[in-house]
Amino acid sequence: MNTSRRHFLRRSAGALALAPIVPVGRLALADPASRPADSSRPQEAWVARARAEIPASTESLYFQTGGIGPAPNAVIDHVHERLAFQNRSPAEPRISDEMARIEPDLRTQLARVFGAGTEEVALTHSTSEGISILAWSLNWEPGDEVVISNTEHPANVVPWYVLRDRFGIAIREIDLSPGTGLIDEVRGRLSDRTRMVSVSHVSRNNGRTLRTDESAELGDLLRSRGVRYHLDGAQGPGCVATDFRALGCDGYSTCGHKWLLGPKGTGALFVRREMLDDVQLSWAGSHSHATMDYEGAYTLLPSAARYEFGTRALADFAGFARAVEWMEDVGLERIENRIQSLVDHAIEVVDRTEGLDVSSPRARPDRSGVFVVQLPEGCDATQLYSDLREDEGILASPVREERDFRLSIHFFNTRDEIDAAVAAIAERCS
Repeated sequence: MNTSRRHFLRRSAGALALAPIVPVGRLALADPASRPADSSRPQEAWVARARAEIPASTESLYFQTGGIGPAPNAVIDHVHERLAFQNRSPAEPRISDEMARIEPDLRTQLARVFGAGTEEVALTHSTSEGISILAWSLNWEPGDEVVISNTEHPANVVPWYVLRDRFGIAIREIDLSPGTGLIDEVRGRLSDRTRMVSVSHVSRNNGRTLRTDESAELGDLLRSRGVRYHLDGAQGPGCVATDFRALGCDGYSTCGHKWLLGPKGTGALFVRREMLDDVQLSWAGSHSHATMDYEGAYTLLPSAARYEFGTRALADFAGFARAVEWMEDVGLERIENRIQSLVDHAIEVVDRTEGLDVSSPRARPDRSGVFVVQLPEGCDATQLYSDLREDEGILASPVREERDFRLSIHFFNTRDEIDAAVAAIAERCS
């Protein structure tokens, strides 16, 4: 890439960060005079404030939130402060008691924000951990079946391969490409041996989002047949509206480090309170129990916290709480609306770019910030990923389909960045 073009991309990435700084939570009410002089869209002032707090947003054209999200300074600083505080004297009660409040407070916070009861929230270290807790909670028999889709992350595929090889279960796959019917697809795969359906709330491969009412309908169908229903929510919270109870699933696994911009190694598993005794433990340890003795007796915690055990990275969970708080201060609904507005723009840009097409859903109820571009024949997505990263400073990602290329569009991205990324893709693939 020539020097002038790199300078243009860097200017595009950093321009909004130079806007006047106003506290994030008040930007929606800020006087128009406080907005950047060249701003034609009211939201750019609050976006500018947020970008100034996210170092990665001005270091590159960052379209990799679907893989790993960039944390804002408030989160980074809070983790550092809590870790330093804890290690002043980790066993000192005045310190350990304060640190011990982090996890129950975080469970309460996540329950409030994402439509669950506090007793339905377990804190995990990743979406993968939550998926495995659900996957191993059944006493599988040879010939039992699980239904997944053709758009899953390896985290929702590999556990089922392992269970297949360990216990002889059968894996049935449905087609959740854009335009297919969720209920019809699942119904067509159900049998009297189906034990679980596990699919993505938002697909990392094509960006399809399960409609909340459609998911709830599926939940009713599966419960009527005694089939457990799990959603992989890695791409959900922070990207699309997420309400655990409204979705109608029995379990929902998610993480803090993608669209919520939290620390790596944090996550949550939501389990319906009615299902807690049915979702059996496969891993347990200190802190899973309410009572125990050394004669063989024990009782589990009455909440989803029973799925947690062992010594925990409390400073990271404090950072997770701070990330959710930061996102709430910006405004989750405002974030979701801006993501959708940016996707509108991305669709327009791709549609007028020769040789490119849109692989992800176009209709707003079915789409998300996971925006997938279809490359022309002969353009290698993996090579494109490397070239854009090394030569253009653009971070994006190949996905499952050979000609699909993902731009994870979060609220801190800009239209100029989308324009630059699509132009670079088209140039590389021409």
